[in-house]
Amino acid sequence: MAHADRDYQYPVQWIGGGEMPEWIASERFHAGIYDANSGHLHPLKYCLGLAAAARRAGVRIFEKSAAYLLERGVRPVVKTAIGDVICDFVVLAGNVYLSDYTDGLAPEIQSRILPVGTYMIATESLGPERAAQLMPRRPAVSDNNYLLDYFRLSADHRVIFGASESYTGLKPRNLAGRLRKRMLAVFPQIDDVIISHAWGGFVDVTMNKAPHFGRLGHNIYFLQGFSDHGVAMAGMAGQLVAEAIAGQAERFDLFTKLRHLPFPV
Repeated sequence: MAHADRDYQYPVQWIGGGEMPEWIASERFHAGIYDANSGHLHPLKYCLGLAAAARRAGVRIFEKSAAYLLERGVRPVVKTAIGDVICDFVVLAGNVYLSDYTDGLAPEIQSRILPVGTYMIATESLGPERAAQLMPRRPAVSDNNYLLDYFRLSADHRVIFGASESYTGLKPRNLAGRLRKRMLAVFPQIDDVIISHAWGGFVDVTMNKAPHFGRLGHNIYFLQGFSDHGVAMAGMAGQLVAEAIAGQAERFDLFTKLRHLPFPV
């Protein structure tokens, strides 16, 4: 805390054990840190809002048209099953899914990221009173375990609980049941509540947990390695790569200087 405040002018608030019930009704946590500059949002609505804003700006979005080949050159060509796209610039932002359909559009960068399965459940609505008993101040919470648990309340008073579950590339069996067990370790008082939704996918993690941005030649850029911080960081990354394409690459190049080691095969 002192380091963040002194060196980065980024103050955070210490929450002692006696204050924890004001934040989380759980005996699992003995203390915490509150970051008033952070927040939480509905990620799908955010994504749809970005897509709507892009369309209003004249961007054309093509769904269900997976790229299977990238031909590099003065004007790169992205090939799909239904047509080719001839480009001035290409931005590769598919993360671990770049190699889903082929051997990969950029195999030289794929070894720098590891797919980590992360999964979530949502309970039925608890109603405003019971939800407030669990988390009176409605924070977004993450613990500091190596395999994180993270959770918050939704606008309609559900518990949304997530966890990093898998480094194997395989989807866990009985996903809802496994996550429910972890949720009840935090909130045993809601063992009567029904799980209404379960979902998940893979995030891309680098060896040093720092983002991996760079170029492949002068006209192909890549953005990957968001390491569980993609919702917030991807928007910043998009702004930086747009600046670089427009000729102002100073901020983008700060990230290209980070060293990233490959994961062992």
